[in-house]
Amino acid sequence: MKSNFFQFLIALGAFVAIFSSCKIESEKLDPSPGKGLVFSSDTFWFDTVFTDLKTPTLRIRVFNPNDKALKISSVYVNGVNGQFPFSFIINGRSGPTRVNDLTIEGKDSVYVLLSAKINPQNNDLPFVVEDNLVFEVQGRAEKQNVVIIAYGQDAIYLKNTSIECNTIWKKDRPIIIFDTVSVKPNCTLTIEPGAKIYGYNAAFLIVRGELRAEGNFDQPIVFQGTRRESYYNTVPGQWGGILIMDGANGVFSNVVVKNAFRGIQVGEVGLLADPSRGNAFLLLRNSFIQNISDYGILGIKSGILAINNQFADCGEAGFGGLQGGDYEMYHNTFGLSGNNPFQRDGKFQVIFADNIPDSRTETTYGGKLTVKAVNNIIFGSEEEEIAFGEQKVIGTPFDTTFFNNIIRSRQNSYFIADGIMKKKKKKAPSNFRFLKPLNYYLAPDTLDDLNVFGTGLSLTGAKSIFSSVISDATLKGYLETDILGNRRPIAPLVRPDAGAYNNQKKIP
Repeated sequence: MKSNFFQFLIALGAFVAIFSSCKIESEKLDPSPGKGLVFSSDTFWFDTVFTDLKTPTLRIRVFNPNDKALKISSVYVNGVNGQFPFSFIINGRSGPTRVNDLTIEGKDSVYVLLSAKINPQNNDLPFVVEDNLVFEVQGRAEKQNVVIIAYGQDAIYLKNTSIECNTIWKKDRPIIIFDTVSVKPNCTLTIEPGAKIYGYNAAFLIVRGELRAEGNFDQPIVFQGTRRESYYNTVPGQWGGILIMDGANGVFSNVVVKNAFRGIQVGEVGLLADPSRGNAFLLLRNSFIQNISDYGILGIKSGILAINNQFADCGEAGFGGLQGGDYEMYHNTFGLSGNNPFQRDGKFQVIFADNIPDSRTETTYGGKLTVKAVNNIIFGSEEEEIAFGEQKVIGTPFDTTFFNNIIRSRQNSYFIADGIMKKKKKKAPSNFRFLKPLNYYLAPDTLDDLNVFGTGLSLTGAKSIFSSVISDATLKGYLETDILGNRRPIAPLVRPDAGAYNNQKKIP
């Protein structure tokens, strides 16, 4: 037995010796590698980084081009003025302090993940933060580094906050909304032209008083998500959205609302909690609503006047008016960009109904519905892009009036000359398309098509159903220019182009 055991040990030792001598070349450590590391990128670039807010990670790949393994004796970031705004992870080990003794097999690679968290500098203007990720390779005298560059931006952070009365949000620094931020009843929040508001995750801006967000063509006001990487520019659902509650008011002009779950909701489901305050109201003009998971604009028993707006890539619908309400639309354009990622869940660009179910109480609420639509373009990928829910509130008005809209729809009964649906639509031509949809420029591109250009209703007699809120002269003043500030004719017998853009057929 002992003889057999000793024979086994001898055989085992021989096997180990043979196996060791046959070690794969790439696993052998080269004490003096002829080639240095190769990086998939020589720079980590961070777009604007909000101070005090940790960024998502960027990554690069680190290659060993040698046939044999090499050892990274140390990898670290230098730091900036004694601070370490950048941290990294390599092979599961974390910096910014030194990570020592890492081996990369021959012709193999590892990933480095890098993130940033920059301290505030009390500076209204963006500033540059630079550092280096340094690699020291055993057997090579020279150090190698990857440059790190970030554009820092001090911001104002708001979380679970009620805005004081008569507050002004200035354009000097970005506003970052966490959780919920609300405007109290009988209080006004005014936002300066050029201001940028960023919503984090499921954050909502809730308006119980008045919100005045009035930008201009050169300095629009932007509401969007906090992710600044270019990939996220068109991704919907990054933050909650704007809620204008019963009895509250919103005035928006030259505004961009994007990346939200729901763009702007106007009103609440159910009966008015305080009938003395009335329904919610929104004036929206010269604005872009896009990259929305749910509704771009959702009115609930509310009043909405929409002039010269573009709605693009809204998952449920661009515009919805439910549980009744009063809705007036002049020269709006609804369409799709074709950008990814975007999933369209709804079947219509525009939908109206005099009712809405409340899943919380298993009650269906309803009310009178009034819709007036003039010179709009409603187009998309479906054969039917507008819908009216079945009238369920018997004995109350269900009044919809359409004048010279271009709509993709097969059901002309919606727009018969007599009856509930008044006036007629113009069917979108079979060759209808937009000029530069990928750039969110949804001007018609069916050049010289007489069914598209110059087919709108003359605006000389324009009158709003909200006459108690807006005068005829003010309404015509809003209609005199399009979404880009181009002149729109208002004269007898002159028929403007439908949609938010006027006279764009001359653009090559």
